[in-house]
Amino acid sequence: MKILIIEDDKELAYTLKDILEHNAFDVMICYTFEQAYQELNRAYDCYLIDNRLPDGCGLDLCKLIREITDNPIVFISSDTNESSILKSYEFDADDYIEKPFRIKVLLAKIQSVLKRAGKWNQTISLNDSILNLNQQTLTIEETTFALSISEVAIVESLFSKYPNYVSRHDLAKAIYSKTNHETSLATVSTRVSELNSKLNGKYIESSRNKGYRWIL
Repeated sequence: MKILIIEDDKELAYTLKDILEHNAFDVMICYTFEQAYQELNRAYDCYLIDNRLPDGCGLDLCKLIREITDNPIVFISSDTNESSILKSYEFDADDYIEKPFRIKVLLAKIQSVLKRAGKWNQTISLNDSILNLNQQTLTIEETTFALSISEVAIVESLFSKYPNYVSRHDLAKAIYSKTNHETSLATVSTRVSELNSKLNGKYIESSRNKGYRWIL
């Protein structure tokens, strides 16, 4: 699923992009009202909007988005004025989150609004392979493998970046995002090796310098 982040704080925007991509979202960032306006001709499943932009107001952008789509809109803003919050709902925004916010709460709210919009897909497919996030299973052709939560994080990352490699460092971050536990690079290598053995050594290719990638 595709998410458009409209946020002028570049550090925050990149942090959100990194976390969302590790949760299998396809993310685009706009730093200004004008950049976001140029993106309105593209389809996004969810919009994250900062109300205070350097060249315009997020509320005006929300109104423009609502003219073309009913897809979820979530405000993430330091503007805590009651009038702004009420105005966002008047323009049919789905939620309004005040800064500073907790990342896990934001992810839960994104999931919630996508579910209400009928867009939340708990499975990720790549060719004849289907990863079920809820059941923690991977089905390849007619064979289903039970996965640990760390293995789900690994497969999800490899699917989302296919056909490119995913570094051990990025896999460690993906595992942390699922388990909330720090994982060493050596442990990542062990987890991938165990997973590859479980999958009969057919689907994960390793590179000493690049990391790992899914192969068909």
